[in-house]
Amino acid sequence: MTETQGNYSADNIESMMFEGVSRRGALTCLIFLHVGAILVLFQQSGPLKDTSFQADSIRHRRDFTTATVHMNNTPPSFVTLTDVIYSLESPVIMTTVNHGYIDLLQNLLFSIQRISLKNDIVIICEDRPSYLELSQGVKGLNITYHIVLTHLGESGENATIYGSKNYKSLVEKRVLYFQCFVYSRVDVLFMDVDIVLLEDPFPYFEEGADLVVQTERITSISNTCTGFMFMKASNKMKVFLNAWSKALPRDPFGNQNSFNKVIGKYGKTMKTQLLPMTKFQSGKIFGNTTTPWRERKPRPVEVHANFLVGHGKKTDMLREADLWFIPESSRNVSTI
Repeated sequence: MTETQGNYSADNIESMMFEGVSRRGALTCLIFLHVGAILVLFQQSGPLKDTSFQADSIRHRRDFTTATVHMNNTPPSFVTLTDVIYSLESPVIMTTVNHGYIDLLQNLLFSIQRISLKNDIVIICEDRPSYLELSQGVKGLNITYHIVLTHLGESGENATIYGSKNYKSLVEKRVLYFQCFVYSRVDVLFMDVDIVLLEDPFPYFEEGADLVVQTERITSISNTCTGFMFMKASNKMKVFLNAWSKALPRDPFGNQNSFNKVIGKYGKTMKTQLLPMTKFQSGKIFGNTTTPWRERKPRPVEVHANFLVGHGKKTDMLREADLWFIPESSRNVSTI
């Protein structure tokens, strides 16, 4: 396991508080990072070695993740965000995944490989089964990505059911993940797993933009989509994330309603870019025509299989639209 230590200086912490931004997120992230650093030091001082069953070590050679499972059923060791965050190079691509959506995540990763993006990729696993399965690697996938286990508590059952209590908890955690990246001075592009990239999106982001976000209505800053957005590690973004974090408890469904209310207030105080819907398409926009995506003018850069409820409907839509990029040789392969 690659362990990257880092710490905030007293000056940095004082600066955060002086700026008055995101105390909740900053403290959460700082405590997490410092505890992680202590654990790293403890592990380095005297790690337990189990050489009796080395075949049970799960190692993906193309990332920095190791999960070791011992024969006596002791808990495996898991990498968390603290182990990789200081080794990342901006801008980072980040997503989160539950075990039931592994195939959608793999499809996203194959779409990234297809267009040869070289950015660091961080996958935050919301449960241990997804972490362990991804640690096995994916046949035919040759890009570098970091697999980490959530440090904010694993997702409960029904976390993928829109509007459920566990779903709300799941998407609220994402705001704290964003704060960890931004406070660590790492620009981040977040994508839901039910997305595919058909072209490099970064050239479409305006220089100096604090927030770049997909929209679901033309010129509507109050109807944006939190499933695809780029956040610059700027002071203005810290202020925005702090306000969003405070608004989450009043959001009955998750994080998008509160996001749209906060962006209505703060969107004009920072450089905010709404992405063109002709290039960055929601499931609703993409489904307005049956023209194959390769023949569309202009071609979409990104397609989001939202406005479709349930795993089956999302995968069906992507398959029918020729947006399923997992090769036959990689399908239906048991990884656990």
